[in-house]
Amino acid sequence: MDDTIVSAIEAALSDVVERPVAGIRSDMKLDRDFDLDSFMFVQFLLSLEDKVQGLRFDPTALGQTDFNSVGSLASYISAQVCAEAQ
Repeated sequence: MDDTIVSAIEAALSDVVERPVAGIRSDMKLDRDFDLDSFMFVQFLLSLEDKVQGLRFDPTALGQTDFNSVGSLASYISAQVCAEAQ
């Protein structure tokens, strides 16, 4: 996982769960390991959009199950940011 993306995910999680989050792993689950409910998940995605330049989520095309693991979310962000840069 890209260190910049990991840092952004940790910062966004910290904002939403209101405690410091560090040392995330790709196999961690956002619902199980961070107790994100659907409302918190949306807040988390909005916070990520603020932290990663060029990142935009389409709320009609995805749900929490699409990004339940940190690894799948990081891969999606990486692909979106790379596509935006082209």
